[in-house]
Amino acid sequence: MPVAERVVTIPYRPRPLQLAIHEALDENRFAVAVCHRRFGKTVLAVNQLIKRAVLCGKSRPRFAYIAPTYRMGKAIAWDYLKFYTADIPGVAVNESELRIDFKGLNGAQIRIYGADNPDALRGIYLDGCVLDEFGLQPPKVFSEVVRPLLADREGWALFIGTPNGKNQFYDIAQKAQ
Repeated sequence: MPVAERVVTIPYRPRPLQLAIHEALDENRFAVAVCHRRFGKTVLAVNQLIKRAVLCGKSRPRFAYIAPTYRMGKAIAWDYLKFYTADIPGVAVNESELRIDFKGLNGAQIRIYGADNPDALRGIYLDGCVLDEFGLQPPKVFSEVVRPLLADREGWALFIGTPNGKNQFYDIAQKAQ
């Protein structure tokens, strides 16, 4: 007997340029989005994390939203994560850990982290992550901490931010071109 498919609908309709970024991540393991303020980077990023968490077929999928600081992550993305997952059956919100658990689906988790405490990331694995305002993060967070977390499960990463001089975000955007 076939298993019934569950339809999960979230209240997000990407604008054309946001959709192009989602499509790029469907085809590539890494993507860079250099966007102006008020583009909707955070909404795009949160919904990409949710989409991938819901669709991931791996055991115990793990995803992260990494902001320059933990406090920034909470202020910028946490309310969006709760809003866009509110109608998904079986979702549990852990306020103290800034974590969304997809208990009713596949056991996936999305969690907020700050690049100001990279040691909080050590020892975990990730199936995907968003590095928000990557240019404001410590220079070696991705290369020494995050990239190894993605390696064994071939996870993906989305680097987002606004231009802010020539820094590591500038460098990765140049490399992506």
